[in-house]
Amino acid sequence: MATNFFQQQDSARRKTLQLVVYFVLAILILIALVYGLLVAVSLDSGPEPVSWWQPELLLLAAPGVGLVVGAASVFKVAQLSSGGQAVALMLGGVEVPGTTTDAREKRLLNVVEEMALAAGVPVPPVYVLAEPGINAFAAGYAPGDAVVAVSQGCLNYLTRDELQGVVAHEFSHILNGDMRLNIRLIGLIFGIMALSIMGRMLMFTSGRSSGRNDSRGGLMLLGLGVFVLGLVGAFFGRLIMAAVSRQREYLADASAVQFTRNPDGIGGALKKIGGLAEGSRIANPQAAEVGHMFFANAFAGGGLAGLLATHPPLVERIRRLDPQFDGQFLEVRPVSVDREELEGARRSRVPPFAGMPRLPGLPQVPLPILRFADEAASRVGQVDPEEISRANALRDGMPDVLRVAAQEPFSARALVYALLLDRRADLRDLQLTRLKAGTGPHDFAETLRLLAPVQALPDTHRLPLLDLAMPALRQMSPGQHRSFRAEVERLMIADQRLSLFEYTLRCVLHRHLDSQFLPQRKTRPVHNSPEKLAHPVAAVLALLAWEGQSERDQAAPAFDTGMRSYIGGDHTHRLPPREECSLAEFDAALQTLNQSVPAIKRRIVVACAACILANQQVTVREAELLRAICDTLDCPLPPLVVGEAGGGSTTVQAFRRS
Repeated sequence: MATNFFQQQDSARRKTLQLVVYFVLAILILIALVYGLLVAVSLDSGPEPVSWWQPELLLLAAPGVGLVVGAASVFKVAQLSSGGQAVALMLGGVEVPGTTTDAREKRLLNVVEEMALAAGVPVPPVYVLAEPGINAFAAGYAPGDAVVAVSQGCLNYLTRDELQGVVAHEFSHILNGDMRLNIRLIGLIFGIMALSIMGRMLMFTSGRSSGRNDSRGGLMLLGLGVFVLGLVGAFFGRLIMAAVSRQREYLADASAVQFTRNPDGIGGALKKIGGLAEGSRIANPQAAEVGHMFFANAFAGGGLAGLLATHPPLVERIRRLDPQFDGQFLEVRPVSVDREELEGARRSRVPPFAGMPRLPGLPQVPLPILRFADEAASRVGQVDPEEISRANALRDGMPDVLRVAAQEPFSARALVYALLLDRRADLRDLQLTRLKAGTGPHDFAETLRLLAPVQALPDTHRLPLLDLAMPALRQMSPGQHRSFRAEVERLMIADQRLSLFEYTLRCVLHRHLDSQFLPQRKTRPVHNSPEKLAHPVAAVLALLAWEGQSERDQAAPAFDTGMRSYIGGDHTHRLPPREECSLAEFDAALQTLNQSVPAIKRRIVVACAACILANQQVTVREAELLRAICDTLDCPLPPLVVGEAGGGSTTVQAFRRS
């Protein structure tokens, strides 16, 4: 059964609320225990009897525990604010460069790239952990700052299909909103364990104290007690971690099968974990904080350890995928990587875009997504094998010079500059003059080298090319990013206007690079009333309607169709004149809509699709604008398939992506 992106986003939000409740209960229990410890210490400190009810000690315990646990949790989450990269580096991960010549690493990059393009998210950086076991994780706050990390054991022992199953499992976590929840879990566990750290400090202080023996003994007892309470708190914290994460693992397994339609892929990977001596164990001591993020249980053990396990039992997971599994694990041997393993079997794959048939318009395309706007929302966050095949064909259809350039940070910057250069000679010359003055000679020369192949690229390949370049762009230094960002702005406003493609490219760059290089305020869903958001939705639909239609008598019905899809009935909004529809107002409206709950975001996607499909055709410009909308809303859509309408205009037969 297919998973629903918006339902899973809602589920992740509910899990977050559940996590907050657990967190508060854990703090209350710790306050009670610390209060009891303080009373016990006071009873032991003097000859006179002392009451067990001492409000002044409760007033000391409550804010003290709350401050220690809360501050430690906030500190840990802030430490991981840069997203998944911080988690990967904490675990000793080494980023795989796009230019790697290692066959196993290249195979991994190919699998991640085609999964990302098919899912409609920027290609995430890929890390390898120096661990012999078979394990992996995805980490980040949103698809834009996610990373995928796998152990060396994955590269050594998994076939391409098995590796694809593991990567699909991790992409499910990226798409279903699990990553943000997982980072909050890290903060909770670290906050509760901070009490044990504080206890060690108290014991150390008491050992070096020069005061009276009884005061030193009391401080030592208090420190030991706080240390033990910290361990007790950590125990309950891990119970919370296990309770929150186990069901999400079942969902990710099911999603991996849905994405690849190959249960033997992820099932085979799980069976190899059972047959490998190292299993899925992770030796890095930092793994204790992030055990719930991994593909499989990072720690061995049964009994009490099984109670605290963050993942369901291995055999149970396998039998959900293969009911005939007899529980016997075979010996695992390293796999070789030949050409077929590196690239994947081609028999079932569609040909590259350049050779695809040109269909004469959307009404004749047998894809229900194009006829029913509601289908657009159902495809958000979904992947299927056909889309993976198209993504692979799209990547292979790129000229080698561009694919190679997208893998190296220096050339990737020049690639973006080339994408922004106008096809009109006079404006392009102006942009090149500004580029030469604003960058070094090497950047300018590299941009000129890439200009011809970039401008020969079909329009539908421009944004996927940017997706492929994203890991290389993330390797810039902060200073390089500032210069790059400024140069991009100069190129975009060279003609004193911002085109839709330029706006979309800026949206992608800002959302998926600024989160790494600039301080970001994390948005929270605060809007849950469709009626209160009708005005910003109208601003978005107005620009969509005018971009799809040149005449008001055609744009107005498209706008009305979108508004009725959003409101669900009559509405009072009217299409404003074209000159009143600015990208600035459009962008401000999107920022407001991004703070809505998933159910409202679904309505917005349906409304935008209905507006675009009102004339039963979708141009590439409309699809790129839809991409900007969905990218801002963190609602990834799968790739385009390109065709031609009558008169030579380009249409799309499936939605591009967020």
